[in-house]
Amino acid sequence: MAARWRGEGGQHQGARPYQEDSWALSTLGDGSLLAVVADGMGGHAGGAIASKTAVDAFVHAVEQGGGLPDGLEAANAAVGRVAAGKAELNGMGATLVAAQVRGDEVRWISVGDSPFYLVSSGTLERLNADHSMAPQIDALVKRGMLTAEEAEHHPGRHTLREAVMGQPLSLIDKGSRRLGPDIKLLLCSDGIQSLSEDEIARNAIKTVQGLIGAVLGAAKEHQDNVTVVKLERAR
Repeated sequence: MAARWRGEGGQHQGARPYQEDSWALSTLGDGSLLAVVADGMGGHAGGAIASKTAVDAFVHAVEQGGGLPDGLEAANAAVGRVAAGKAELNGMGATLVAAQVRGDEVRWISVGDSPFYLVSSGTLERLNADHSMAPQIDALVKRGMLTAEEAEHHPGRHTLREAVMGQPLSLIDKGSRRLGPDIKLLLCSDGIQSLSEDEIARNAIKTVQGLIGAVLGAAKEHQDNVTVVKLERAR
């Protein structure tokens, strides 16, 4: 019998005055489970509208029989269309990460820096690419050109190299993975990275709200919005 999956999601605005993240879960006609997280940018109105527009368009496209690339194309087009309709929404956009699980396989697609993690035996592995400047800045640490502390607080660290904004996308990460019996998948906005990877792995056994509580417990002064969607096998 093919493995069945269940999911749960939640979010908190952190120390921000507004919430710019959106997420969704959908059980599809073929029995697979689809999860999507988007982290908006463009201020209070723009960011929230961009992330919700992207998630809604993505889910609709896949529910209508499209694949993950079709969902991303629909999300990108929808954000561009909505932004073009109002001058105050010019420049809005969102990151997006989506995963579809069925049986013993996960497929994913992402744009931006929202992480997609696999947790197995207490170990955390990031499956998708980070389309921010963080990997380049961390490479400077390895070359001895920056200290780890300088890299962590670098003003350009969270600058995105790609986002869903209605423009042609040049950086898209996608892949698939066979899954072992005892794993958890986490789709997150980057607000979760107030925790170290070891801390995320340790807290992954908790409910989504418990994991978010651990992020808030870190009490970072400028805690970003945090959203987590967790997928695991139904028992």
